[in-house]
Amino acid sequence: MSEKIFGYAGQILRIDLSKKKILKESLRKDFIKKYIGCTGYAAAILWYELKPKIDPLSPENKIIFSTGPLTGTLCPCSGSYEICFKSPLTNAFGESRSGGIFGPKMKYAGFDHIIIEGKSDKPVYIWINNGEVEIKDAQHLYGKTVHETTEIILEEIKEPEASIACIGPAGEKLVRFAAVMNDRDRAAGRCGGGAIMGSKNLKAIAINGEKDIEIANPEKFYEFVTEAEKALLKKTALRRFGTINAITVLNAMGALPTKYGYTGFFERAEDVSSERLLSKYLIKRRACFACPIGCGRYSEVKHGIWATPPHEGPEFETADMLGPWIYLSNLEAIIKANYLCNNYGLDTISAGNVIAFAIECYEKGWIKEDLVKGIKLEWNNPETMIELIKLIAKRERIGDLLAEGVMRAAEKIGYGAPELALHTKGLEMPAHDPRGETKIMAIKYAVEYRGGCHVHSGFPGLYDRSPESLNDYGLKQFGLPWPPKGKFIEEGKGIAYRFFAIFGQIPEIMGMCQFASMGSEGNMITAKDYANIYSSLTGIEMNEYDLMKIGERVYNLKRCFNVREGFNRKDDKLPKRMYEPIATGPVKGEYVKNLDLMLNEFYEAMGWDIETGIPTFKKLKELGLEDVAEELKKI
Repeated sequence: MSEKIFGYAGQILRIDLSKKKILKESLRKDFIKKYIGCTGYAAAILWYELKPKIDPLSPENKIIFSTGPLTGTLCPCSGSYEICFKSPLTNAFGESRSGGIFGPKMKYAGFDHIIIEGKSDKPVYIWINNGEVEIKDAQHLYGKTVHETTEIILEEIKEPEASIACIGPAGEKLVRFAAVMNDRDRAAGRCGGGAIMGSKNLKAIAINGEKDIEIANPEKFYEFVTEAEKALLKKTALRRFGTINAITVLNAMGALPTKYGYTGFFERAEDVSSERLLSKYLIKRRACFACPIGCGRYSEVKHGIWATPPHEGPEFETADMLGPWIYLSNLEAIIKANYLCNNYGLDTISAGNVIAFAIECYEKGWIKEDLVKGIKLEWNNPETMIELIKLIAKRERIGDLLAEGVMRAAEKIGYGAPELALHTKGLEMPAHDPRGETKIMAIKYAVEYRGGCHVHSGFPGLYDRSPESLNDYGLKQFGLPWPPKGKFIEEGKGIAYRFFAIFGQIPEIMGMCQFASMGSEGNMITAKDYANIYSSLTGIEMNEYDLMKIGERVYNLKRCFNVREGFNRKDDKLPKRMYEPIATGPVKGEYVKNLDLMLNEFYEAMGWDIETGIPTFKKLKELGLEDVAEELKKI
C-alpha cells in the first residue's frame, strides 16, 4: 500500500468526555487492509478497545460514528454513516446506519471515524468545523426535541450548511431503543445508540467541512460510478413509490406482519398504502446525498386532529409497525406517530413492536389495570398509539416498562409474555415475517449479530420471493445455490444465507446504503462493481474475491464480539410465534418447521462449530484473525 491514502479522510477523532480530552489519530493502514472501513474498522476498534461484559450504559462503553471510503464521493448511494457500540438493548454488537448528509460532512471535516468515550459531567454537544473541535455546553438543550435541538444549534454555530446528529428526550431518558437522528428526520434507529449518547450526556454532534476527498484514478472512478448510477436508475418502483410500496406487495403475498404476527394479511392495507400516501399526504420525494433513487417520502397532514407539519416519512417499516402491526389503518395517525417518534428520537420499529406487544399482553390479562391507568390498550386505536409513544419517550407510567424494550418488558410482566415477545437477542423484530415472505429470513433473524434485523447484514428477501426471481445479487459466481428451490423450502436456506451474510458486509464497510446492493447484475452494485470502484478510488488493487474475503472476516469478527459477550448457538433462535401457523390470508398455515436444519447448514458453510455456533480456530486463522481466536480460547 502506498504512503498516500486516497479515498479516506485519513484521520480519526477521539473525544474523552470524562476528561474533556480531544485527540486526532491517523488511520491505521493495517486496519484498512483487513477491514476497509465503516463498520469493519469500527468493529475492530470495539474488539480491541472495549472490555467484555461492561454495562452498555456505563462510561466504559464507546460509540463510534463511522464512514467508509465511498462515503461522500460521487458513487451513487454513498451518503451513509454508521454508529457502532455495545447495544443496551441486546448486550451484543450494535450498529445502526443512517443517510442524509452527516456522513459526507464527516469526511469533508477531515474524519473517517469519531470515537466518543467516557461521560460528561453535564450535557454537552460537539461542534466540528473543518477539523477544529469544540465541546460546548448543552444544558439549555436538555428536554428539547430533535427538531428544536437542530434549529437551536444551527442558530448558535451560525453555519446553516452544518449537519446535526442528535438525540431527543428518549435518548436523554435512556430508552433502550432510542435513535440517533440526523438532518432532522434521518434515523440511525436500531439497537439503542440514542441511549448510549444519553448515558454520556452527549446531546448532539454538529459537523461541517469543505475538505476534498482525493481519488487515485479519477477517470476510472468516474467511469465505474457512472455505470453504477445507470444501474440504480432502473429501480423505478422504489423511486416512484418508495419503500412503503411494500405494504401492498407483501399483503398480496400474505406476508404483511399484522396484529403482532397473528396473520400476514391486512384487509385494510389499501388505507395505508403508497397510493393513499401519494394521493393525499405526500409533498415530494426525498433523497440522501448522492442517491439517484430517492426512496424517502416527505409528507404532512394539513388539517384535523392528526394535523402534522411537513417531515420525512413514513417509510415501509414505520407504516407497518405503527399500522397493521397494531391492526390500525388510520394513515393520518401513522404520519403523526412517525413525526413524534422522529422528534422524540425513537426507533419506529421497536416502538411499534412494544406497543402491539402491550396490547396483546393486556388482552390476555397479563398486564393489569393498575399499570395501564385509564389507557385503552386495544387494537386499532390511534389515540392509544400516540399516548404510548409519548409515555415511552418520557419513561412515564407504563411507558417506563415498555422503554426497556420488548425482551426486558416481557420478563417483568411474566406469565406467557416472554414466549410471546417478538425479538431475537433482544432486538425487536421488524416488518418482515419469514413464515410468509421467505424462509431465508428465518435463518437470518436467528443468526444475525445485532438480533432481529432484516437488513444487516444485507436483505436476502428478494432471492427466492417468487418462482421467476432473477435476483441473484451477483453471487452465483461465488457459489450461491441457483436457481432457488422455493421460498417455503427450508432445506438449503442456511447454505444460501452464507453468501448474503458475507456480501451484506460490503456496503457496510464501504459506507453505502444497502438498497444499492439488492437485485441482479445490471440493476445493482455487485461485489465486482464494488471492487472496481474501490480500486479506482483508493489505488488499492482488489478484486471481488478479495472483497468477499474481507466481508467474511468482518462478519466473523462481529460474531466473535458476541461470543466474547457470552452468545452462542443457544441465542440463535426464533420467537415461539414463528413456529405457529399464520392464521389467515393467502399463505394461511405456513410456519417455520426446522430451524435446526438451517442453523446446521449455516454453521457448516461458515466454518463454525455446529454444536456451539462459534467460529472455529481454523476458520479464524484462515481469515487472519489468529489473535481473536486466541482470546476466544480463554473463554
